[in-house]
Amino acid sequence: MAGMEKVVHIIPLGHEYDRAVKPFEDSNADRVYILTRWRDPSAAVKMVDDQRYYANKVRDTLRKKDIDVKCEPVNLFDFLEVTKSISRIIIKEKAEGNRIRMNMSAAGRLTSVAATLVGMHHDVQVYYVRADGYPDDPDERKKHGLSVCDSNEITYLTNLKFDMPDPIGMNILVFLCEKGRKVSTRDLLEKLNELQVDGFQELFYDNINLSDDDKRKDRNKELVSRRIRQSRQLMKLNKTILEKLEKSGYIRREKIGRNVYVSITDTGTYVAYLSGLVD
Repeated sequence: MAGMEKVVHIIPLGHEYDRAVKPFEDSNADRVYILTRWRDPSAAVKMVDDQRYYANKVRDTLRKKDIDVKCEPVNLFDFLEVTKSISRIIIKEKAEGNRIRMNMSAAGRLTSVAATLVGMHHDVQVYYVRADGYPDDPDERKKHGLSVCDSNEITYLTNLKFDMPDPIGMNILVFLCEKGRKVSTRDLLEKLNELQVDGFQELFYDNINLSDDDKRKDRNKELVSRRIRQSRQLMKLNKTILEKLEKSGYIRREKIGRNVYVSITDTGTYVAYLSGLVD
């Protein structure tokens, strides 16, 4: 039925099988995203082959349950890439009105941390599949993956609330992240103008097309007026947006000559990637 809520699971997957499929013994899903590193030419061949084996094994098992399975190639050792990939999936699925669940236990520790943070930030249900034991030989490992999960015991995590920037601040962080360099306050004013943020729908620069001698007085008057309005815009930018971001440790400001330049910090970069808006 069109518009009906779907249940969607996201599974960053390492060399696991039981931890990925056990939750579907007691409940079902409409769609599952498997995040894998099975198409990474920079990774060791053995690692990619093993990853492909478990991804295919999990995919085939879930498809037999009539679940729509999508395999997304992701470098699971890159924290920011994992963060970005999961965030974009969540935003897409939420926009369609679907309910999302995150399995944070079927990959390595770094990936699990990223998955948990992303899931909590976007307020989706994050869960952990408990291991009852570990394989003793290669055949057992091929059957179960790195963990044996006989009991199918699942722990649901309580989401923490993070103090994140408002939408305007987040857009500024994404802009800085994508630029990858210091930008001037004029660049930021132009970005706010592009976003049509209240108070920045019109920008006021010194270049005024009133050059005739008869209009010199009017030109000077207009120039003063524009400089006053530009000064107010800069004050609003600094007081209502940049000071908040700097206080939270997301950006740094630096005065070079007469100009102020703004750059994103490592913390700000993580927050930008959490937004799911970074290309």
